[in-house]
Amino acid sequence: MAQLRETTPHVSETASVSSTSTSPERAVYDDTDFFTTQRNDSQSSLGVASLRDMTMSPSHDVEDRIPPVSRLPSELLIACFAKLSASMDLRNCMLVSKTWSSNAVDLLWHRPLCTTWPKLQNVAKSVQEATSYYPYRSLVKRLNLSNLSDEINDGTVQPFVHCKRIERLTLTGCKALTDHGVTTVVNGSNNLLALDITGLDAVTDHALKAVAGNCPRLQGLNITNCSKVTDESLAVVARSCRHLKR
Repeated sequence: MAQLRETTPHVSETASVSSTSTSPERAVYDDTDFFTTQRNDSQSSLGVASLRDMTMSPSHDVEDRIPPVSRLPSELLIACFAKLSASMDLRNCMLVSKTWSSNAVDLLWHRPLCTTWPKLQNVAKSVQEATSYYPYRSLVKRLNLSNLSDEINDGTVQPFVHCKRIERLTLTGCKALTDHGVTTVVNGSNNLLALDITGLDAVTDHALKAVAGNCPRLQGLNITNCSKVTDESLAVVARSCRHLKR
């Protein structure tokens, strides 16, 4: 009996060792242990972390759908558009995308074509709309109405009172214009650099004094055949427009 008591712990210890190393019951939990280990294994090709890394963000996906030509810097787009001589080509460029439109509109409206009466009406209508998609009235830098000289009067130039960023204004031969029409356009035109009112017989010193009071940056003034303009107003212009060259 004493010997049995001494060997019993030995057998139990052996059984315990056997159960920790070769016991078939552990096989039931083998799959669970495998995925538990792999769940935090960043090197696994089947792990959740790797799948997350492979997923593209929505912003990258959107960028990939934008064609390369639409991702060109504005400076390059404007340089390319400036090579187009026809206004219709610039209009077509505005229909390509928002990026192209925002860069082409400046060139198209920098010097709007007013060569026919319908074109002049369209331009006048656009500059009067305060809630238009683009601020057309602020984009006009050069305005030439000499091609319609016989049809231009004080009422015709009224819509352009909103265009305060005009730099060059050509009203050559618009003989129906009076002091009121010229004064209406130049009032508040601090950016005006050149004014051509050749052949405007009805213009007097009143209009020239308005130019002197509103156009401090004026560099060029053409008053050929303006018979009612006197030295009095020219002296005022000379004192006020210190940048005048011709």
